[in-house]
Amino acid sequence: MLTRKDLSILLVTLYIGTVTVGFSYLIGFATQAGILIPASIPLGVALVGLFAWLSPRIQLTAWAVATAWLLSSVYLGTSDIEYLMLILIVVAAIAGVFWSPWFLAGAWMIHPLWDLIPRNLPDHQHDLPCACLLYDLVIGVYLIFRIRAKFFDGAIVESRDGSKMFSTGLGRTSAALMMLVVLVVQIFIVGSLSMESYSLWFAAPVAIALAVSTLWLPTQGQKLFWSAFTAWTGMTFAHSGEMLEIAVFGIMVLLAVIGFRRSPYIWAGAWIFHGLWHFLPRQHLSHDAALLMGHWMDPSAGAVFGVSIGLYLLWFGWKTKHA
Repeated sequence: MLTRKDLSILLVTLYIGTVTVGFSYLIGFATQAGILIPASIPLGVALVGLFAWLSPRIQLTAWAVATAWLLSSVYLGTSDIEYLMLILIVVAAIAGVFWSPWFLAGAWMIHPLWDLIPRNLPDHQHDLPCACLLYDLVIGVYLIFRIRAKFFDGAIVESRDGSKMFSTGLGRTSAALMMLVVLVVQIFIVGSLSMESYSLWFAAPVAIALAVSTLWLPTQGQKLFWSAFTAWTGMTFAHSGEMLEIAVFGIMVLLAVIGFRRSPYIWAGAWIFHGLWHFLPRQHLSHDAALLMGHWMDPSAGAVFGVSIGLYLLWFGWKTKHA
C-alpha cells in the first residue's frame, strides 16, 4: 500500500514533468507567435519560481530533468552538430545529480555561448539565440546563487553500498554514463531492426543482453537504471500525441517512480503491460522516430521485448526481496 510519502513523491514527479514539458510548449508557442525575445526573461523567472520551493534533492533532480529536456531539445534536428550539444547537455545533467550541481549551473551559463555560434536555422527559430541568451542566464544565475548559498549541500545522489567506485562523484557519473551508452546502443539496435521482417527473432536476445549489461551495478544502481529506462520507454506511448497515449505515458512514469520506492515487481507489471500494448491498433512512429526512440515497429517484436524485460524484473524483484 502506498504511504503518504509515496503519494507526495508521485505528485511532485507529476509536477516536475508537467512544468518541464509545459515549458517546452510555452517556448514553442512564443516562438511561433514571434514574442520569444520579450518573453524570454519572464519565462526564465517563471521556471525558477516554479522550482524554487522544492526541497534541495528534489529540486536538484528537477533542474537535471529540465536541463536535459529543455536545453538539449531546443535546436534538435536543425543540424548534425546539434547532437554534440545534446550529448554534452545530457552529460552535464547526469553529472549535476551524481557529482556536483555546478555542472547544471555551467550548462545554463555556457549554453548562451553556443547560441552565439553562427549557423543556419529555420525562419521561425531566428529569435532563439538571442532569447536563449537571456532565458539561460536567468536560470544559470539562480543556480549559482543557490549553490554558493550551500542550498544543494547533501543533495547529490550517493551510493549506500560502500563500493569504492561509487564513493566518488566521478565514479558515480562514469557508471551512469556507461549505462547511458548501453541504453543508446540498445535504442540504436532496436531502431535499426524495427523495420526488418526478422525483428521478432532479435527482440528477446536484445532484452536479455540489456538485462545482463546491468548486473555489474550495485543493487541501488540497477534500480536507478530500471526506473529511468521504464520512464523513457513510456515515451513511446505518447508518440501520436493522442491524449490517451500521453496519459499512459504519465502512468508509466509514475510506475517507474513507485517501482523504485516500493518494489521491482511494479516495473515488471509496467513492462508486461507495455509489451501487450503493442497489439493495440494505433498510429505507429515513422522509421526515423523509431531510430531515435528505440521503438519496435513490429507489434509481436515489441510484445516479446516488453514481456522479456518484465520477466527479468520479476526475477530481479524476487532476488532483491530475498537478498
